[in-house]
Amino acid sequence: MTTLLSYWTPPRFTAAASPLLVEAVTALCTSAGSPPDVAERATVGDELQLVAQVLADVAADAEGRRRRPVPPVTEPGTIADQLTVLGNDVAAAGLAPTALDPLTDRLDALRSAL
Repeated sequence: MTTLLSYWTPPRFTAAASPLLVEAVTALCTSAGSPPDVAERATVGDELQLVAQVLADVAADAEGRRRRPVPPVTEPGTIADQLTVLGNDVAAAGLAPTALDPLTDRLDALRSAL
């Protein structure tokens, strides 16, 4: 997914989020125990920021750390970098494959929605 996003231009991140994308992100948030904040969900970038937060929360939970808010992205092109780093954090957290399977399924659905 991050390779796909790295080729996007800023207008794609600021475009209105499709209902399919909103549904995929909501499912990801719900399965990870991070209910989405419905107030700030207008653009594709907003949705991807929620995905970054979910990945950060999953890694923090797996490592026994407290959850902290992910800093908002000021430059849309850096969302791919942020997701890459957070995805690596989740992979390094040592989650059991059975715990990763639902997350992977939700991320696959998200990629399809993009």
